Amino acid sequence: MLNSNDWDWIKIDKDNEEAYVNGIRYVRPFGVESISLDCPICKKLIATVEDVEEMKKEGCCEECYLIYYYPNKEKWEKGWRPS
Repeated sequence: MLNSNDWDWIKIDKDNEEAYVNGIRYVRPFGVESISLDCPICKKLIATVEDVEEMKKEGCCEECYLIYYYPNKEKWEKGWRPS
């Protein structure tokens, strides 16, 4: 449950939306899409600026980008992911 985009966000005014998770209220500007806090491939936390950039571009951390994406670019773009 590290991806806040999966939460049930409710619009509270013209600029903001809120979600309650485990009794904690979260507020964010309306329409903001956030990235996951962990890599969907290796499940490690996103920890560096390079990880964030790769998450935005290819949906994985920098390490998975170098190990899995880069050598398998054509397969990756067709939907392949390592198991």
